Amino acid sequence: MNGATWIMMKSQKKMMVLGASYSQIPLMKAARRLGLHVTAVSIKGPYQGFDYADDIVYADITNPKEVLRAAEEKRVDGVTTCCMDLGVEAMGVVNERLHLSGPGIFAAKAARNKAVEKQAYREHGVPTAAFCFVHSQDELKKALSGMQYPVILKAADQMGSRGIRRADNEAEATLAYEYAMAATKENFCILEEFLEGTMFGVEAMMSNGKLAYVLPLGNDLLDGNPPFPIGHYVPWAQGESIRGKIEDLVRAVAEALHFDNCAMDLDCMYKDGKVYVIEATARAGATCITDTVGIYYGIDYYEAIVKAAMGIDVSEMFQTPAKQRTPNVSRLLFADREGVVSRIDAPAPGQLPDGVVDLSFNISEGSHVQKVTNGRDRIGQLIVRGESVEACRKMEREVLSQIHLEYRE
Repeated sequence: MNGATWIMMKSQKKMMVLGASYSQIPLMKAARRLGLHVTAVSIKGPYQGFDYADDIVYADITNPKEVLRAAEEKRVDGVTTCCMDLGVEAMGVVNERLHLSGPGIFAAKAARNKAVEKQAYREHGVPTAAFCFVHSQDELKKALSGMQYPVILKAADQMGSRGIRRADNEAEATLAYEYAMAATKENFCILEEFLEGTMFGVEAMMSNGKLAYVLPLGNDLLDGNPPFPIGHYVPWAQGESIRGKIEDLVRAVAEALHFDNCAMDLDCMYKDGKVYVIEATARAGATCITDTVGIYYGIDYYEAIVKAAMGIDVSEMFQTPAKQRTPNVSRLLFADREGVVSRIDAPAPGQLPDGVVDLSFNISEGSHVQKVTNGRDRIGQLIVRGESVEACRKMEREVLSQIHLEYRE
């Protein structure tokens, strides 16, 4: 009996989706296809996801008490989110308090706070960069004496690249400390070794205590401080050659952070024959990763996320034979300068090559855009599929060459 049949045979179950931005829309659509009643939870605003929900609760998804109260009132049977960390802590609270499937309170705290996460790695012997917590410039100076440059300073409670700076000497470390402390609500920040090797991503899923799948992702990085992914590609040949090490690392992370019945998104490093975890979270990745996984395995990955949140074993969904898996490349689109966009010149849908899965923009004429400094500056996305990564790259270059922005003077 598959998950969809199981759900439809019961009286209609209720799924709560945390967030109502465009990134949650495919998740809501998947839940409704599976016969679930969808409640969208979000603060008020012009969020597109409201149009795809059966009902709406206006609440702050970063406030676990508000979300728990809504979940109790709605008597939900599952709660989930994807592509962003804002609702992960509330998801953990709801799961644990209402005895639902999915990561609980500790897992959610670890996913939302790098200090909790790093300490769990230390206690469980999970390979990660050497680190310590620093509360002052004096502590920083003492800690630096025992580390080699480069180092990196991180705000413990921020997402993505916020509150993070690399430092190559003491003067830069001092400035990086101030930058991290200005971004955090904690009274400390994290000082850690800056691992220099091959940075890569991993998307995976735990299903009822077992590893359902592991997919190493090749990264396309934009140079910055620190560098950050603007796209991904699969298959990543080097990742396949070290798959056993990656799978062992993912299992160790899941055990340390108590991740289960959820997607896992990891940033990792390969250095000197060893794999390290940089960060991990208990939800599907952003930067088009959810689409990457679905295209590669020929499945609807959003349905897998929903089913996992309902406690349904999803392992069978990832058994696609290797020869039938589909290479694909995805990347975010950015502006090359700050300004107000007067025109977006891009190929119309009928002019795109057959392998283009998605070319879309989250801006319109009249939008104010920033020159790219991190992933939040995205203006759109491009996803292509093909017979090989090389064929996808050729198509990617062809489409990108036809995208131009004009700005108001």
